[in-house]
Amino acid sequence: MKGLVETLRATLADIRNALRARSNEWILKRQGTDDSSVLLHRRRIYILPTRAGLLFATVALMLLIGSLNYANNMGFALTFLLTAVGLVAMHHCHGNLAGLRISFKQAKPVFAGDKAQFEFILDNNDALSRSQISAGLERTVLVCGDIRAENRAIFTLPLVTSRRGWIACPRIELSTTYPLGLFRAWASVHMDLPALVYPRPMDRLQTILRTSSEQGLSGFSLSGEDEFSGLREYRSGDSLRNIAWKSAASLGILLVKEYKEGGQMPLWIDWNQLAYPDTESRLSAMCRLVIDADNEQQIYGLRLPGVAVSPAKGHSHLHHCLRELAMFAPTKPSRS
Repeated sequence: MKGLVETLRATLADIRNALRARSNEWILKRQGTDDSSVLLHRRRIYILPTRAGLLFATVALMLLIGSLNYANNMGFALTFLLTAVGLVAMHHCHGNLAGLRISFKQAKPVFAGDKAQFEFILDNNDALSRSQISAGLERTVLVCGDIRAENRAIFTLPLVTSRRGWIACPRIELSTTYPLGLFRAWASVHMDLPALVYPRPMDRLQTILRTSSEQGLSGFSLSGEDEFSGLREYRSGDSLRNIAWKSAASLGILLVKEYKEGGQMPLWIDWNQLAYPDTESRLSAMCRLVIDADNEQQIYGLRLPGVAVSPAKGHSHLHHCLRELAMFAPTKPSRS
């Protein structure tokens, strides 16, 4: 019996999801892709009764049947009163969304695996307050609450990311069940909004060292005119650019190069000097090196196949390098 109930629930869920997908496709075909700012007029808003609304309608229908059967005037009065309440609730539920304007604000870059945050502004330019407004992105529902007359609400919708590059914001849904929860009105917005996803930085630099040890390679290249004076063991806080990676790989311990005073040498993070067989692992390692170099306020550059970012430092340089890593597309070798 329990298995039959679970099977029935799964079947109903599949039917509901299929109907929802078909309705979303129909709405997208009817409305098309929206701009970054959309006014919700009445033709964009859809409304259906909730479970409570269906129960309410069933009770009103039963009262009507009983009143007709027994010719009960009080029953008729109660039936018409409940029907009027339902119609007024439907009107207010639909009007609770009409006239709102949703505008895209920003979507800051994130690392793969983190949640992209799409930030929106919901403007109420009407003289009436709006109540119990909710916003959703895929299966995430955020309660925006009430919006006062001639005011605005700023809300953020999260989207889980799994890969680097550009991702698109899926369908946005604004909904409300105000005032009595008998009806649910909603409006779908399809904005073509991109968010940039950086590669996921590698967790440990020791992984880079261990892989480099196997291949006899190093992911770092130093240039400059400082005079080398010797090696010493690594101490916490030492700059990454001064680590002797080849010596450390052969000896199994981190060693640091010491130089006589001179100008600061730029650190080159080079694609060809990282010993990783697959593209994503190599980009993840380079992402970690870029972040660490920026944290230490070093001057660093980036080399990728077909791309070279000149050495610099600072916030804009950091995001320039991370953007190049996010957008990197390896060229496939041509077949002869």
